Amino acid sequence: MFTGLKCTEDKFPAEALQKAGYRTLIWGQKTYNGVALLSKVDPQHPWKGWPEGESSDEARIIAADFGGVEVLCVYVPNGQAVGTDKFDFKMKWLGKLHETIHQRLKKNQAILICGDFNIAQSDLDVHDPQQWKDQCLFSDSEKKALNRLLELGLVDLYRATHPSEPGFTWWDYRSGAFPRNHGLRIDLILASSHLLDQVEDIYVDRNERKGEKPSDHAPVICVFKAAAFPSW
Repeated sequence: MFTGLKCTEDKFPAEALQKAGYRTLIWGQKTYNGVALLSKVDPQHPWKGWPEGESSDEARIIAADFGGVEVLCVYVPNGQAVGTDKFDFKMKWLGKLHETIHQRLKKNQAILICGDFNIAQSDLDVHDPQQWKDQCLFSDSEKKALNRLLELGLVDLYRATHPSEPGFTWWDYRSGAFPRNHGLRIDLILASSHLLDQVEDIYVDRNERKGEKPSDHAPVICVFKAAAFPSW
């Protein structure tokens, strides 16, 4: 799963990944956005944008069925700042996501949603809750929108298995935020509640945030038991 590709499909290394044994579903966009799913089994019933066929100008959601589990890759809008047009767009997008997941759960009780949610849900998810209070990424309206998703019957897999560890996934490039661990946990894996029992391990790979010209995000890795995907 990739979010924030910031490249078009022709620039994505699909051929190299295919040689490595991966099938790819890509929705790229130049400069901004972009999402992709990688798998070693054939994806079924793929869709992008919104499943009802509603068009979208921004490459922010792609999904497919893998062994009976519908997997969605999402890239939630950042929102820029509370009170701006971009923040209003973010809240409307989250409302549309809520309605989409609500409808998908009526058809499939096994759903996995991965991606950059651009929302830190609780004080534990923020290095300095007072500093971030009422700011974009940590405002009450954003947290309520995320909670509404969870109330559909989804579980935040990292928080469920690491109830007391911050698990930051994003650090500003400025002010030495990464070495000081001044981060936020905004990259999430949400899943239907019964999939929680199938988790063997879940962790943040901080090593990917190190090195030359790294992303400001670190990936969240979740390892499932074979029973989660019985047809693989």
